[in-house]
Amino acid sequence: MPKYIDTHAHLDADIYSRDIENVVKAALAEDTWIVTVGSDYNSSVRAVEIAERFPEGVYAAVGLHPLKVPGVELAEDKLVNLEMFNELAKHPKVVAIGETGLDYHDLPQVRRNSPEAVAVERLKANQKKALTKFLQLAAENRLPLLLHCRDAHDDLLEIIERWDKTSRGFDCRGIIHHFSGDWKQARRYFNLDLSISFTALLVNGGYQTEVLRKMPLSHLVLESECPHLTSIPWNLRRNEPSFMPSVAAAVAGVRRQKTAEIAAITTANALRILNRLRPQG
Repeated sequence: MPKYIDTHAHLDADIYSRDIENVVKAALAEDTWIVTVGSDYNSSVRAVEIAERFPEGVYAAVGLHPLKVPGVELAEDKLVNLEMFNELAKHPKVVAIGETGLDYHDLPQVRRNSPEAVAVERLKANQKKALTKFLQLAAENRLPLLLHCRDAHDDLLEIIERWDKTSRGFDCRGIIHHFSGDWKQARRYFNLDLSISFTALLVNGGYQTEVLRKMPLSHLVLESECPHLTSIPWNLRRNEPSFMPSVAAAVAGVRRQKTAEIAAITTANALRILNRLRPQG
């Protein structure tokens, strides 16, 4: 089994198009396995195609990023073509549904009852409807979730808590990727048996150290979020899955534990959650 698991990468990004073989080779040399994540249907197809190219160590997740959800008024069956995503989810190298979730980060501050406010509320409603469809897809395929959330944790928690009551027996819940909430919200996710992941922002800026110090190790995993958020400070290089050891080392420093211990625990957690992540053959 690998030493590290990058639970959230975007190997379909154009910046890797010329040398993806070398990027993966470098990650495998660091004993790192990768989950490459779709953000819409086309990138989900590419994620599956990339995973197929490598006999071992590269896997896929399929989903629709909330910022890709249209803001116009649409019937629910037009909002997401769930049948196409469902077909992708059947692929043996697909290990999760995602990314999916809510993102209010760039929504404008608008006057109440104004036309702009109506548009903002419509977009939020569409994101929630799309998320609900992917929750259904995860439960039907018994696949864990890779959840994206910015400036919307209370709304996401409300939806997940309601869904949790209808999906008991679904034993691998998922991951809140690149966690940006507070300790109170983190505890609510843990109560739902969801884990949270940390990125290289921790390395460069001491990000989320309070949550990291307090949280149970049983709900901690790691990710690169590559090609963004490089773990090499003050360096303009793109991020890569092969940089995962520096993320583990930063987590170990905050927790005052050995890097090898953090690597072992987070890898075991990822394998438990992403339970299709197994050696081939």
